[in-house]
Amino acid sequence: MEIRIEQATDYPYNLLLLADPNRELVDSYLKTSDCFVAFYKDRMVGVIVVQKQSVNQAEVLNVAVDESFQRRGIARRLLRFVFDEWARPNRITLLTVCTGTSAPGPMMLYQQEGFDLKELDRDYFVRNYPEPIWENGVQCRHRLILEKEL
Repeated sequence: MEIRIEQATDYPYNLLLLADPNRELVDSYLKTSDCFVAFYKDRMVGVIVVQKQSVNQAEVLNVAVDESFQRRGIARRLLRFVFDEWARPNRITLLTVCTGTSAPGPMMLYQQEGFDLKELDRDYFVRNYPEPIWENGVQCRHRLILEKEL
């Protein structure tokens, strides 16, 4: 499948809110981040948002793929785009990503791409989101913090 990745000129909220349902939080980090969109033909099918945290550290704040295009390697392509095309020119040597404990798919992908679990933030989603988040019939409560050295 031919996918092209471009810096976003319009934010694809339909995708961004799949990964993070808190629109206010998404708006707050988009202002200081780089957002890239994956296109299949002319359709936006994936998004990734990355933000510099310090001189050599950055965080992936949002990764989402249109539900009808999931399990086709698009999230992996977006992550590798950040590793190869964004991190190197920005002199990033440490990349962080966070995910909830209720969705095993993203955790597996991040581990396959070289991220290692560093920390568990208990009840993060309960403290920071006004409504409960449910995935796979389980309430998303805890946040896993993973890191990858580049």
